[in-house]
Amino acid sequence: MTEKPVWTQQTSKHFTLERGDRKVSLHYEDAGFQSFWAVYDGDRLVDRVPEFMQARGVALQATGARA
Repeated sequence: MTEKPVWTQQTSKHFTLERGDRKVSLHYEDAGFQSFWAVYDGDRLVDRVPEFMQARGVALQATGARA
């Protein structure tokens, strides 16, 4: 049985996703018109995307959940 993903808001610019023993972090990195959401699996950068909903999808894929 797969475990349900659990989202936690740390701050307005930092979220974590936990699913089983996997933990992925989303961080908003403000750089003016080039701002983005960075998705990290531990210390490893998975991807950088401009939209929060895109970052959520990347995080779900990184944990093996369906986006």
